[in-house]
Amino acid sequence: MTQSALPKRLFIANRGEIARRIALTARRLGIQTVILTDRETLPKYLAGIVSHAVRVEQESPALYLDGAAMIRHAREAGCDSVHPGFGFLSEHAGFAAMVVEAGLIWVGPKPAAIAAMASKASARGYAERAGVPCVKGISKFNVPTEIHGDFTELEAFAREAGYPLLMKAAFGGGGKGMRVVQQHGELREAALRAASEAKSSFGDGSLICEQYLGAPRHIEVQILADRLGHVVAVGDRDCSLQRRHQKIIEEAPATGLTAATRRELHAAAIALAQAVGYDSTGTVEFLIDWSDSARQGGAQRFYFLEMNTRLQVEHPVTEEVFGIDLVEWQLRVAAGEALPASFANLQPHGHSVEARLYTEDVDNSFFPAPGPVASFKPALGPGLRWEIGLDEVDEVTGRFDPMIAKLVATGPDRPAALARLADGLNRTFFAGPANNLNLIGELVTHTRFATEPVTTQFLGTEIEPILRRMKARHQTDVAAAEHLLDALVAGRLAPGAAVRGGNLASLTQQVFQLRPADRSPPYDRAHQPSDARPQLHISSYTSPGPGVMTGPAVVQSGEGVINAADGSVQAFAYAMLTAGSDRTFWTSFGGCTVRRQVLQATRRQHGEQHKGGQATVTAPVPGRVIAVKVEARTPVAAGETMFVLESMKMEFEVRATEAGELSEVHVKSNDQVTAGQLLAKWAR
Repeated sequence: MTQSALPKRLFIANRGEIARRIALTARRLGIQTVILTDRETLPKYLAGIVSHAVRVEQESPALYLDGAAMIRHAREAGCDSVHPGFGFLSEHAGFAAMVVEAGLIWVGPKPAAIAAMASKASARGYAERAGVPCVKGISKFNVPTEIHGDFTELEAFAREAGYPLLMKAAFGGGGKGMRVVQQHGELREAALRAASEAKSSFGDGSLICEQYLGAPRHIEVQILADRLGHVVAVGDRDCSLQRRHQKIIEEAPATGLTAATRRELHAAAIALAQAVGYDSTGTVEFLIDWSDSARQGGAQRFYFLEMNTRLQVEHPVTEEVFGIDLVEWQLRVAAGEALPASFANLQPHGHSVEARLYTEDVDNSFFPAPGPVASFKPALGPGLRWEIGLDEVDEVTGRFDPMIAKLVATGPDRPAALARLADGLNRTFFAGPANNLNLIGELVTHTRFATEPVTTQFLGTEIEPILRRMKARHQTDVAAAEHLLDALVAGRLAPGAAVRGGNLASLTQQVFQLRPADRSPPYDRAHQPSDARPQLHISSYTSPGPGVMTGPAVVQSGEGVINAADGSVQAFAYAMLTAGSDRTFWTSFGGCTVRRQVLQATRRQHGEQHKGGQATVTAPVPGRVIAVKVEARTPVAAGETMFVLESMKMEFEVRATEAGELSEVHVKSNDQVTAGQLLAKWAR
């Protein structure tokens, strides 16, 4: 194995959990790291991991998409190398070339390879020439700026290929700039929205349109290549569990594949990487037509989807089952090292599953849900690995993707890995905005996904019954959490004697217990007698002004146990956030978290005048108004798009639920709105 000098000081042109992930490997290898932050002090989840932070006025997608600014910060910080992470500029060939021209080491594939794969149109061409199967598609077609423009090329392809079709951003991924078109009447609007979202997320509004496979599996192959021409496939992953074309759960290895299919997938990925002279970590993604015959071990036809010329979000599951550090090998390959010969014969051991934690409202079409976090306490245990991008007390901003953390569980086989994942999720406390933590726990324990491979359509078709079963199954635990919440809101959690005096870094610890008037057991599953007196003990920490939230706030959080009459011990957690006269409370019991807000009376009354009902139109998510498509006193058809909002790099259409006429329109383009804010009123 050829060895070269590793970088000395690495600039990470990214943020959040991927910045932490890269910095962890760099620290182990003795490489200093530099990141950007708009906080006065380094976030705790990065403290002791990142070597240095450069203060900027505000972190924003525009900043991380500014290649010149990234290079300027890297050079001013004395860095000799740049790692792009994923997203932002990670697949921007121009940025990679700028890094090299600036005399810095680019930790990624050569710019030419990025350029070859950056456009899905170009990637299709390379795949076809390399003998990789592709579905019928069209690229480099004109997308006008308004709905009455020239859509000739796109509409001609649609007539030839037939519906449904999939519109997607030619540059980028993650489900952004992607729309399914079921019929001709949706084609133009879908193209306009996909192009706008692609432009906002990736700086390029180019699209590709392909035949849409209704229910495939999403399988990808991890590639690792050096600069001497050696390319290996480091296993495969299943990423089929998705919502809105964004992955939720990924696992390695992919299950249900025949040995022949796995060999062919790996060979196709290697052939494509060799065709473009690839030299770093990367991922080749495929769709497998998962028909009845394929599920039963028959022919499993697969088609090229795209190649990601960067580190994938889901790379940890591959690392876990193969025992290698992919970030380390990105750095070593960038330094000119050759891959060990043994990598050609790597074999997976055990099974690993990754769950992405998103702040999104699963009851409201998975809309992003930014907001303050009063307490985040990840569960620890054997086989559990966390990739986190926030502190225990923090705030999720609407400026970035709503993914806040990933939990990776590994075991000797798939059932063991899923059991560890479910247990870790159950013991994790997240007191913040709406999130998918409980849904993930349900998916890995009580759905078909827990027993067999599913397709990319699984969640879209099954979500309603899944949510109903989940709520019914957790009624008892939710009732117990609500009981604790009632006591918390009513102030019936009285402080007892302090067990630790003084003040330690502005944190005070106390012991609490329920007052005698509230001795009814919060946990009633065991049907304790009415005179049972379970003890409630809470260790509470109060911190004024966490400094990362908008405006002053006081956070109090704690955890404890309930000693039930039957001898069982049940754990719980709670948190309170006080901002002015408004308070938000969370309690968690049995893995179920409930949340309640107590607002100022005047604000609550005002909010009720402008909420819900058929008389008003309100914003489903916080964000920016990017299009107002209606006017007052103008007829609106049922289902017509009235407003388009941008939130967390995604676009959301607000459509009319009925035909009618608006009496008032309260927003204009570029206005910032909060969730539930009044957008318009219907004329009555």
